[in-house]
Amino acid sequence: MLPCLRLGAIALILLAGCGEKMKDAGSVADRFVDRYYVESDQASAMALTSGVASLRLRDELKLADEGRGGGALRDLRQVRVYYKRGSMEGKGDASNVVYRLDIRPQGGGSLSRDARLELVRLADGTWRVSRFSETNP
Repeated sequence: MLPCLRLGAIALILLAGCGEKMKDAGSVADRFVDRYYVESDQASAMALTSGVASLRLRDELKLADEGRGGGALRDLRQVRVYYKRGSMEGKGDASNVVYRLDIRPQGGGSLSRDARLELVRLADGTWRVSRFSETNP
């Protein structure tokens, strides 16, 4: 019985820690960039979104699933993405963050893009990415 209590306590501590990370706009933005751009994991990034950003990720996941069905995505080239947070502005329940992405495809070359994230604070005090886009610097 004692090991179960320990596991329960550990789970509560981890959940509390996750909630605290969601209460900082910069932390949420960084985690989103890691999951979406660096790890190419739309499903994991979904937990950090709301509104239009969630709709975009749902559409991307649907397209990816359809593409995998025909085997079309199996030959995609590996890409490494590095980023640096630029400006972060906002007040109240809204914040905007810009990241410089350095995209390096396997086989050479390099691309630069700016990722612009809009975040909103929800009623529970946690932050979510509500919109995001990429532009040429």
